[in-house]
Amino acid sequence: MRSLQNSGRDLLTEGLTVLRIETTEKVLDSLLLFIEELVLWNRKTNLIGTSDETEIITRHILDSLTVYPLLKDRKGSILDIGAGAGFPSIPLAIVDETLSICAVERRRKRASFLRNAVLLLGTGNLTVLECDARDVKGRFEIIMARGVGELALLYELSKRLLKERSMIIAFKGKITEIEKEVSRLKGKQAENEDYNLHIHKVKIPSLEEEERNIVIIETR
Repeated sequence: MRSLQNSGRDLLTEGLTVLRIETTEKVLDSLLLFIEELVLWNRKTNLIGTSDETEIITRHILDSLTVYPLLKDRKGSILDIGAGAGFPSIPLAIVDETLSICAVERRRKRASFLRNAVLLLGTGNLTVLECDARDVKGRFEIIMARGVGELALLYELSKRLLKERSMIIAFKGKITEIEKEVSRLKGKQAENEDYNLHIHKVKIPSLEEEERNIVIIETR
């Protein structure tokens, strides 16, 4: 606990500073509490592939927060499809209480963890739905996904859930793989579908050597 509080706090502070996210004691305490709870649950339910606190901070929390500069000036309802262990929805809800996020997760154990985390952290700006994304009702300004595979699948899941002039955000890796996915997406695109697609290169603090990109699909 003390080791995590010291080294984890320093790593989070450094990472948030690099990402230009306001660092407060409340934010740091909440992120550290979330990590502790995730590690505890992960021993029993295998929510993610690691219980190493440093990897959770760099590969999950800071990776999730690379999208924040794209969200902070665009307020609106956000849907996180396939939220899993809470990435990116929980870190985003912690660092910005003005964001309104709905996390949808169909697997019971993961959904239970998400509900528990919301209660523990007091993140009133985050709600959890235990269902398939195809069963979600409502419309959203922003739909994001870190765990959904192909862009074509994400676009298909998102179309009916988006309001006008909205956007889809996908966390991706190598540009060569993204280009293949974009090609397959365009191959499945209907004639009347119109959108702008942008690729933003991002750097994860402490993992700068790894290639990471965020794909933005803006509907018209």
